[in-house]
Amino acid sequence: MSNKRTFPNGTAFLLLPKDATGEESSFDLNARSSSFYFALDGPKVGDFKLSGMMYFMLTSNVTSETYGILPSLLYVDLKDEKWRFAIGQQMDVFAERIPNMIDSYFALASSGCAGNSSRGQIRAERYFSVGKKGKFSLTAAASEPITSYFSPDLSNNTTDNGMPNIEWAAKYSSGKDATAWVPYDNLELAVSGVSGSYRVFKNDINGANIRVNHPQVFGIAGEYAFRFGKRFGIQGEVYNGKALGNYAASIFQTTKGDFDKEIRSTGFWSELAFYWKKNIQTRVGYGQDKCNESDLMGLGILQNSTLFGNLIWDINPSFQIGTEVSYKQTDYLAPLKNNQGVTAMLMAQYKF
Repeated sequence: MSNKRTFPNGTAFLLLPKDATGEESSFDLNARSSSFYFALDGPKVGDFKLSGMMYFMLTSNVTSETYGILPSLLYVDLKDEKWRFAIGQQMDVFAERIPNMIDSYFALASSGCAGNSSRGQIRAERYFSVGKKGKFSLTAAASEPITSYFSPDLSNNTTDNGMPNIEWAAKYSSGKDATAWVPYDNLELAVSGVSGSYRVFKNDINGANIRVNHPQVFGIAGEYAFRFGKRFGIQGEVYNGKALGNYAASIFQTTKGDFDKEIRSTGFWSELAFYWKKNIQTRVGYGQDKCNESDLMGLGILQNSTLFGNLIWDINPSFQIGTEVSYKQTDYLAPLKNNQGVTAMLMAQYKF
C-alpha cells in the first residue's frame, strides 16, 4: 500500500511524477512473489558433484499484474573444493549482494542496488584458502547481453551484436562463525564488473535502415559486509557505470537520443541488521541511484532513493511473516514534478 502512485503497480521501484490533481493514493494487494524452488542433487562425475537449481516466480513481467511462470533460476553445475562450473539462467556475477527486504527479488532495484537480475550465463569459479580462516574466490562469466526488443513500427529495434557480456568478481571472506545469527562472516569484501555492447537499429517510417548504434555497457561495483558479535551486522555496495538499465541500475534508463548515448550513473546502498532473537530480525537501509544530468538530454529521471525498515519473524522453519515501511523520493527533470511517498508492505510466506 502506498500513498503515492508507484511504477509499476505492485513492485514499488519508484514513484510516478507528481500529479497536479493530487489524486495519487493507491492500494495494491497481491501474491506476485509466490514461487517454487527445487534443488537437484545429482551423482558424482569424477571428483566433481553434479547438481542443479530451479526457481520459478508466479508472475509474468514487472509491468503487468497478470500471473504467469517466470523461470528466474534454471541451471546445472559441477563443483568440487576448488572449482565450480555452471550453465543456465543464473543471477548476475556483477554486484551480486542484495539487502534483506520483504520483496527480496527486486530489493532496492533502481535505488542503488545494481545487478541481482537473472540471465543466461556460462560461469566458472575458482576457490582458494587464505590462512586458517580466510577464503578467496575468482569468478568469470559470459552472459546474455540484452533482451531483444522490436518497436511496434520497427523504427527502433534492439538486439545483441553476437557477443556475450563479460562479468567478473573477486571476493574475500574471513571469520566464519556457525553460531552467529547474522549470516555474514566477520569480514566480507568483493569487487566486480561487467562490460559488453549491443546494437540498436534505427529505421525510417518505411522500415529502411538509417543507422546502427552500438551502445557500450560498463559497470564496476564494490561490496562489503561486517559482522559484530552474533546479533549485529552491516552490508552494502557502491557502483558506477554506464548503460546499466538492463542491470537494474540507472533507474532502468540505458541510453538516450537518436544516437543512443549511454546514460552514466552511480549508486549505493547500505543496510544495518539486528537480530532480536535467532528467528526475529530487523533491517534498516537506504539506497540511492543518480544519473548524469547531461546524459538525460533534458527529460528523464535524475535520482531515485529509498529508505526502509522492516521486522521479519520466522515463526517456524515453514512459516514467516513480516512488515516493512519505506520512504521513496523520485526526482525528475523539469517539467515533470518530483514525488515523495510512503509505502507499507505486509508479508506472509509458507514454505513446504
